Amino acid sequence: MRTTNNLLLSLIALVGAGRIHAQDGQLSQYDAASVVLNPALTGMYENADFRMSSNVRSQWSSLSTSFLTTAFAYDVSVQHRFGFGSYLYNYNMAGIMNTFQFGLTASYNVADPKAKYTLSTGVALGLIYKKVNDQQLVWDAQYDDGYFNSDLPSGEFLQRGARFMPDISGGVAYRSINPNKRVNPFGNFALFHVTTPDESILRTEVSELHIRYMVNGGVRVKVIDPLILIPQGVYMRQGNDQLIHAGMLAEFNIGGSMYSVIGGASYRLDDAVVAQMGLKHKSAVYRFSYDINTSTLKSYTNSNGAFEFSISYYGTHSGRERRLQSSTF
Repeated sequence: MRTTNNLLLSLIALVGAGRIHAQDGQLSQYDAASVVLNPALTGMYENADFRMSSNVRSQWSSLSTSFLTTAFAYDVSVQHRFGFGSYLYNYNMAGIMNTFQFGLTASYNVADPKAKYTLSTGVALGLIYKKVNDQQLVWDAQYDDGYFNSDLPSGEFLQRGARFMPDISGGVAYRSINPNKRVNPFGNFALFHVTTPDESILRTEVSELHIRYMVNGGVRVKVIDPLILIPQGVYMRQGNDQLIHAGMLAEFNIGGSMYSVIGGASYRLDDAVVAQMGLKHKSAVYRFSYDINTSTLKSYTNSNGAFEFSISYYGTHSGRERRLQSSTF
């Protein structure tokens, strides 16, 4: 079973190393990483001067070594008109292949800062670094009478195992923020890798990184004073692959205090059911989610899914903590 897992890991991680096109890593709590979701959301929030977010995701741990995704972002809001930020994003595929991204983002709110909505456009300029660790790969020459022997020489040598690529992304975003309305819709559209850089690490053939299209939308519904429901969904397409993820989040304020409980569930088509829970305290939001694998891969993972944890913090330059609006995650 371990040999089968190693082969499967090698196959999954090497997608994109040669001619086959790779896909970006994804987060189940995509809305907890706004700057990564859409550069147009940079600085688009209320009651705070800056925002920090961090995401950690571990999946497929049953396959000998897990796939680990980490993200960190920081953005500032200037006069409710401009937003500036940066992000770090790392996707480690079982130690076999690693994709690291760094970028700077900027956005502009074309609506009046006093309006009950924001309509922003944004751009991200960054770099992508991809690397293959050939020491972790499994080769047919390392099999002896049907048994895998890591001490045997592979007979393979990768002359080039890493590559830098420039990256440009852009998007637009709309958010209704009227506190007097019970229903406030929001929507996003973004394009990633618009320059379609050559991502071939082995460089035997040109392999363009496909543009990734992202559409996200939903509504914040104030059902009663302590309860808010947020049905939302996201659609992404990159090459021939697509992702459809929809669900519901709920926030319930505890007795008018600084604490709110967060819970929800969603479904990623042909992949997983996602359950999550969390806590909001003053200017910080903590969320934990678990993916229940429903894809054909579950037979190899013993039906184990993915763990994901996120923290978002909204701060002010004065150092005073403010209570976040209940409609803000």
